[in-house]
Amino acid sequence: MTGTENYVVIPTYKECENLKILLPQLSKLKLIIVDDNSNDGTEELCGRFKNVRLIVRRDKRGLSSAVLDGIKSIRSKNAKVVVTDADFEHDHSRIPEIFRLLDKSDFVECVKVGKRSAHRALVSKVGSTIAYSAVPQLKALKDPMSGFFGFKVAKVDLGRIKPRGYKIMLDIFLSFKKKPRIERLFYKYGEREHGKSKLTLTVILNFLSQIMSLNSYRFPIFLVIGVFGIAVNEGLLFVFYRVTSLISALALAIIISAFINFVLNHYITFGARAPFFPSAGKFGVVAVAGLSINFILALFLSYFMSYLAANFIGILAAFVFKYVLSEGYVWKVIW
Repeated sequence: MTGTENYVVIPTYKECENLKILLPQLSKLKLIIVDDNSNDGTEELCGRFKNVRLIVRRDKRGLSSAVLDGIKSIRSKNAKVVVTDADFEHDHSRIPEIFRLLDKSDFVECVKVGKRSAHRALVSKVGSTIAYSAVPQLKALKDPMSGFFGFKVAKVDLGRIKPRGYKIMLDIFLSFKKKPRIERLFYKYGEREHGKSKLTLTVILNFLSQIMSLNSYRFPIFLVIGVFGIAVNEGLLFVFYRVTSLISALALAIIISAFINFVLNHYITFGARAPFFPSAGKFGVVAVAGLSINFILALFLSYFMSYLAANFIGILAAFVFKYVLSEGYVWKVIW
């Protein structure tokens, strides 16, 4: 089939009551419902609608893998897909508009506006900050926590996607074959009609695991290399202090250990994704700034707590600062 087809993929689990309202509203669209064996009447309900293709997964669970299974069931190579939920937090009346935007773009990001509970707003803000810091490419998105989006299937390498967690949009966005043309649609955030929110501690932990995976585990690798750098620094200081003054020994230990730290991060953590010498200069600037943050914060906090605890907090703050700048400045990725 060569023509363009439009599909709406909706992952569900225990959403039958919401589907009773939603399916009649979307009767003019081709729907793919991927249900994780809810046993709540979803199968019988979907059977009443000719525009609905139902996929029941008897032995699988998870929103992201459900969405991916739904997308992979589409045979048309030129298909356009909108992914949404069944709980009415997304504005389903805007789906036709998303398909129209995809006529001139590769990806449509649906951005939430309007009031939300303080809890949900905080979770979204923290999640977005983590995503931006760990995966700089995601800064192209205004709402990386969204589950409401559209894209052209042909533009995405589906084989690269290893679904995990609940934010499948992030996996799909990072799997475009080349930098996508992006359009945005702003919609008013709605309220769930029936059932309970699936935001649990497990979901949050799965999100963090997903971000680490999308980050290629650079954060923990950066941490290990940082700890190794401290050991190298201490060892060099011990050796040099035997043959020279303390100031000279400190200077040599800092310079050599920082260079080793840079080389290891350049080739191991960041896979030499930026030129060596410009990155070395930038890393030096970031390292000096990190030391300044460590010193100033530790000195300030030492007035209120143990100097050891103050220094530890200063080290943590400097580490986070250096990592974020390493991702977004020293070894800045270009799509």
